Amino acid sequence: MAFSFSKASNAQAIAEREWASDDAIMFTKFTSCIGLMGIKDSKVIAVHLSLRDTDNLVTDDDVDAAIALLDGAANPVVIGAISVWKKSVSDVYDHLVSELSPIKEYSLDDGIYGGSVNGDKVLPEFAEE
Repeated sequence: MAFSFSKASNAQAIAEREWASDDAIMFTKFTSCIGLMGIKDSKVIAVHLSLRDTDNLVTDDDVDAAIALLDGAANPVVIGAISVWKKSVSDVYDHLVSELSPIKEYSLDDGIYGGSVNGDKVLPEFAEE
């Protein structure tokens, strides 16, 4: 069954399979997740994409649904546990890169990440735990 995404109630704590849009956003802690971000209507729009839900690993369809939530955002980036995705679901990650065409990929260890508007691009943000 496909992932179910919902709008985050707090753009400063976007949890797994949630999305939000604001001048600046933050995700909850990543351990195996990635974040997709871009600029839409002069704001950062972002999706917290988990490696799995309670039952299933992420699929190409889940990735397509996450990309659709970005609604054509400009200058998309990927941030987070990219190395985990490349090891666990490399074909799905390759599909994401092919479909999203990110301008930058930030492969990072566990942590709390986000982004803010920097002109027409996303400026990555890093929070202290």
